[in-house]
Amino acid sequence: GRRIELEPVLSWKTRIAQIKDAPMGTPIGYDCTEILRRHTKIALLPVGYYDGYDRRLSSVGEVIIRGQLCRVLGRVCMNMCMVDVTEVPRAALEDEVILIGRGGKNRMRADDLAQRANSVHYEITTRINPLIPRVIV
Repeated sequence: GRRIELEPVLSWKTRIAQIKDAPMGTPIGYDCTEILRRHTKIALLPVGYYDGYDRRLSSVGEVIIRGQLCRVLGRVCMNMCMVDVTEVPRAALEDEVILIGRGGKNRMRADDLAQRANSVHYEITTRINPLIPRVIV
């Protein structure tokens, strides 16, 4: 029989809502679960576990901004999370943030998120809040 190669087609995106600088030693997130180990440029993203971005991605999830992987800082909140954009020199307000999908030479698949959240890919995708607008391209 013929072998069919399938590629993931789902993309899930948001935008940077705010950028702040924080000095080394600053506690981040609910219950101060993470302490910054360096001076850090932080981007606030308007997505959290209410939207389906799993709370288990706290301090282990990554997103793609300007083609670069950026780690989630501290706990994922109900309607927001924070990521480290220190290594993204031109990170700016309203920049596109890829939660699932491709950006530059990096990609973040539902499988990748599931692995970090100790879950499975279909749990990651079915938890995406149905109120979030869908765009079919």
